[in-house]
Amino acid sequence: MRNFQLVAQGLDVQPALAELAARPELWRIFTARQETPGSAHHDTECIVLRGPKTISIESVFNDLDAEWLAYASALPAMRDLIALAGARLGPVEQLGRVMVVNLKAGGHIDPHIDEGAYAAHYDRFHLVLQSAPGNLFQCGDEAVHMREGELWKFDHHTEHQVANGSEQGRIHIIIDARLPGKGA
Repeated sequence: MRNFQLVAQGLDVQPALAELAARPELWRIFTARQETPGSAHHDTECIVLRGPKTISIESVFNDLDAEWLAYASALPAMRDLIALAGARLGPVEQLGRVMVVNLKAGGHIDPHIDEGAYAAHYDRFHLVLQSAPGNLFQCGDEAVHMREGELWKFDHHTEHQVANGSEQGRIHIIIDARLPGKGA
């Protein structure tokens, strides 16, 4: 596969899922990603754990810096899982944004390409917390069903889209990281 690479599997995601279930209010803190007119992510909700200091259209596309947000400390099992995933990636030169994204049952993410200086700087990884059969992640002419406990890298510079044909939400942790050898 050119557009997808399975990095790790068998990660224990249950403690992180239990934390999410206990903190439903975290899904309502940041809603701009799904509420911005024309957003490809209209059928999602997200929890931004690590992001830019200020949120604006300019910062979303161009601000390379990210910091852990205060409420990320409310999810210690999630932070441990993210650290474990980072260790599976090998050396990480720079950690970018980290967010938990739920694609609603029956929902879809429209075809799009990640653009701007930020997308050019970082690689994008998906750590799957929940994904029932019927979920299909398409990138270019390839498609995969990512399963719980798997960590995937995908080419976010190629047009991609997701369809959740299941009856439950599809929950992924999206981790942006710059690995050695990416270039300037």
